[in-house]
Amino acid sequence: MGIPERSGLSDDEIRAFRFPGGRYTIAHWENFLLTDCTTSPQLANGLAHPVNLFHVSILGAGVNITELFAVCGAEGPGSVGLDGYDWEFFSPLHIDTEYVVQGSIIEWEHRLDEQDNPFDSMRFAIELSAADDTSNLIARATNTWRFRRAETSAPHLPTPEVRTNDRGETIPSFAVESVDAQRMKTMAAILRDPYRVHWDREATTAMGLGGRVINQGPLNLSYIVNALHGHAGEGCIRRLTVSFHRPVFDGDHVVAGGGVVGGDGRVDIWLERHRAETTEIVVSGTALID
Repeated sequence: MGIPERSGLSDDEIRAFRFPGGRYTIAHWENFLLTDCTTSPQLANGLAHPVNLFHVSILGAGVNITELFAVCGAEGPGSVGLDGYDWEFFSPLHIDTEYVVQGSIIEWEHRLDEQDNPFDSMRFAIELSAADDTSNLIARATNTWRFRRAETSAPHLPTPEVRTNDRGETIPSFAVESVDAQRMKTMAAILRDPYRVHWDREATTAMGLGGRVINQGPLNLSYIVNALHGHAGEGCIRRLTVSFHRPVFDGDHVVAGGGVVGGDGRVDIWLERHRAETTEIVVSGTALID
């Protein structure tokens, strides 16, 4: 499946775009497969892996990735990028539990990247509430995507600077020796993700990436989640706020870690790529844990 054509919505219409809303129950099988994709053991006591929040929020809100690409006018392979997540967990997610889901696009801006190339920044927020008490907010996902443009006819704002993390007392790391392309394919099916860069080597060959496929953002974040679980236990996560700096490819050796900041549950978090004698941070941010 290719990138869908743009919907033709104006800037104001995109900013006002609300998702239909709906309900979603995380099935045992999808959580099992998703957790396996993260290389984590299955969680106990009916807990769903926190990275379920990505696809559960989107699909539960009555849209899908293909529709969001169309609304925002994705222009082709390589034109969509991931900037960051801000995920809040007021209660842990569970399998076989129904959630009421609603959300909308909350920001749409024209920007320039560090090389003065134009892109459009889109942020959307989706909330999950308990089905038997919609006043009981369970989780909120706020995601920021960028849509790269070949040209622009509108004024653009500069890209905000990325926060640099400080490292305090480090938590036990979580390593993936070689990121697995087969797990990316399974994850794409779970996410209902049509973006070919995650599973089609011909697409990434055409992009000049040598046929290596790109790991999904939720999987990159999942390695950090697994490190936090190893440090503080399953169900410990209350908030994840991360920026994505570089893509991760199949075959990459990545290591997730964190540094404890003070005694209030805040942890500076990161995902590093290790190549030969070099180390590069590909994801960084902050977590709040119990």
